[in-house]
Amino acid sequence: MRDRLGGLWSDEDFADWYPRDGRPGLSPAQLATVCVLQFLLGLSDRQAAEAVRCRIDFKYAMAMELDDSGFHHSVLADFRDRLAEDDRADRLLDLALARLKEAGLVRERTTQRTDSTHVLAAVRDLTRLELITEAVRAALEEVAGTAPHLLDELVDEDWGRRYGRPVRLGKNPTKPKTRILTTGNDAVLLLEHLYQHGAGHASSPRIQALRQIMVQNYHRDAAGHLSWRTAEKEGGPGLPPSSRAVVSPYDTSARYARHGHIISWKGFSAHLTETCAPDGPNVITDVATTAATTHDSKVLPGIHTRLARRGLLPAEHLVDAGYTSLPHLEQATREHQVTVSGPLRGNPTRQHRQAEGFARDNFDIDYDRQQVTCPQGQVSQGWHGPYPTSSPTAAPLIVARFTKGQCRPCSARSQCTATADSARTVGFPPRELRDLQLRVRAEQQTPEWKTRYAVRSGVEGTVNEFAHGYGMRRCRYRGQGKAHIQHVLTAIAVNIERLSGLPPNEEALAPRRPTAFQDYLDQRALPRPKSWRTLGT
Repeated sequence: MRDRLGGLWSDEDFADWYPRDGRPGLSPAQLATVCVLQFLLGLSDRQAAEAVRCRIDFKYAMAMELDDSGFHHSVLADFRDRLAEDDRADRLLDLALARLKEAGLVRERTTQRTDSTHVLAAVRDLTRLELITEAVRAALEEVAGTAPHLLDELVDEDWGRRYGRPVRLGKNPTKPKTRILTTGNDAVLLLEHLYQHGAGHASSPRIQALRQIMVQNYHRDAAGHLSWRTAEKEGGPGLPPSSRAVVSPYDTSARYARHGHIISWKGFSAHLTETCAPDGPNVITDVATTAATTHDSKVLPGIHTRLARRGLLPAEHLVDAGYTSLPHLEQATREHQVTVSGPLRGNPTRQHRQAEGFARDNFDIDYDRQQVTCPQGQVSQGWHGPYPTSSPTAAPLIVARFTKGQCRPCSARSQCTATADSARTVGFPPRELRDLQLRVRAEQQTPEWKTRYAVRSGVEGTVNEFAHGYGMRRCRYRGQGKAHIQHVLTAIAVNIERLSGLPPNEEALAPRRPTAFQDYLDQRALPRPKSWRTLGT
């Protein structure tokens, strides 16, 4: 890292992170390097600080004197707090990639690929009852640490038995209804007491987490009594969507998500982008950390924006079906001249899924006249839209409608529609998106496209490398911002590990100068061994 790149950062790169006055701090470039080496070798803060004091390779990488005593391990936690502000973690990756670009190790307009994986938050998996109980306990712990006198008139022996230790009730606790009401009433009493007698402490993180968890899990019935929330299908007032539901009082940014019937987790999603050109090393060019409930397609515009800022936009971007959507494919081509290659979602109509009857592709669409002609020659009588859709992957839809008088007498009606009023409607995207859709689907049937797209599968190995080789599957720290710092530092560490295996680009070192006695032997044409390995042979 130091020999080939001269270091990844300089102190001037971090000038705006620190105030201009006051006591000079430690070198931020050295701290950033320690953080990267820490994730490269899987060290804790204490182990990393000890390595700085004792290991000569750490001192060499950071250009430190051999007698430098290093620093206290808590400095690394303070430096990560600075990284969590604004978008400094992304800026750190920008600086590292700029060094690699200057060295000719990564360049623009090559092929890149992206995939995502799930990341577990550093919290326990709690049931709803455990969640509300632990939220009350966390709030009590926070108040007891900052203003314990506020609890004197509230806490008694029963509160000590209920919240004196971390709660573990399991999925089938005893007397669940009694526990639900008791815990809910305790939470209400605590919140009301703090708002009346300690308004300055009511805005603390744990108190706000408790208030939010209470709103999401309890409600007031018609009589004004506190009641447990149930799903709407069970006749209740409904539960919040998983994109808003808090799953832990210690990390309010973590979310619950499920992919299919196999993978479910509480935490975040990490999106990794790397180069995959055949004539160069695979370099991680972007890392995005999102809530677990964020759809993959919503991440793609942000990836392209960051790559454009770094001057590393690809010519072709290989992704899976989760990232592809017509609006984002068109946006990437129009704004960044990037070709996004990935399977498009198929036609969702019943006729297309069952391969029976007339699907949308069997209708002739005339955008100029704003009419649609069915396979039997009937012309639509209505043209409406385009309407926005609720799906993040779907394009706006134009809806063409046929009348009952056209559809009921038709002999092919059973192959076309099964609606109660026997009138067919056809939905399709606007012209520019429709043309793009037809062109992309036709191209994806060609052998050339399939050969290019086969390269995308290599990113699965990169995800496995991050998850199992560098521990990215589990968060070291709490909060989405700190999780993103972990992912960025891991990405830089992976880049260093990959590039360290490249052959050196400098010329071979000059041979060592002969000693005075060796010169004496050479001047008199006396033989001498050229290597110590020849001794004794």
